[in-house]
Amino acid sequence: MSQVTLTIGGRRHTVACADGEEAHIAELGRMIDEKFAELGNPPGPDSQNLLFAALLLADELHEARRAVLEAERTRQILAAERDSLAERNEELLASPAPETGSGRSENEGELAEELERFADLLENCADKLETKAPKD
Repeated sequence: MSQVTLTIGGRRHTVACADGEEAHIAELGRMIDEKFAELGNPPGPDSQNLLFAALLLADELHEARRAVLEAERTRQILAAERDSLAERNEELLASPAPETGSGRSENEGELAEELERFADLLENCADKLETKAPKD
């Protein structure tokens, strides 16, 4: 068992941790200290201010978890769409298509539309992930 001394809000706190976890615990302590500092110098006891700092961190964690769940749902939708497009592509490749006046088959036009729709879905997903990415 090891011990790590954390400085949070100008006060030193010594905590026990498993061997090898010292750097991780120190980093967590720095995160708590940053949140504590964001509070400024509010009135009230340190325990109350630590509670507020913990609530800020919990809110960030909640938002990050929600973003991960939303990204997973989007990934599942995109995977289903990808599978559907792959299936449709196989169907189009397997069936002979009459030529149109433009030199492209009707099936190629349908496939192009489907691929364009899929590309739009991917772009929307990327945009959502970028806006929800945690800021360092």
